[in-house]
Amino acid sequence: MSDVNNNQNAQPIGHDQAEQLKHQAEQKINETIDQLAQKIPGGTQFSQQAKDAAAGALDTLEKQAEAQAGNVLGNAGNMIGGMFGHHNDQQKQ
Repeated sequence: MSDVNNNQNAQPIGHDQAEQLKHQAEQKINETIDQLAQKIPGGTQFSQQAKDAAAGALDTLEKQAEAQAGNVLGNAGNMIGGMFGHHNDQQKQ
């Protein structure tokens, strides 16, 4: 099984890393779309539409990556707060 299909060990990434990965993927995808569009008669007229669709999909992936990272950090903060009695502050009031 390839690493692409096995994301069980994937680690959440932050905004900067997600943005950088999205940009790299977008460049490669746009190059591939341009190459393919040039090989298909009339394909260049649809290349921008294909690029826009790919960019939308990459935006969705980036947002999911950032949300996942936020969930992990939030859960870690809750665990640390619980370990140091953060949740007991409400009872002291």
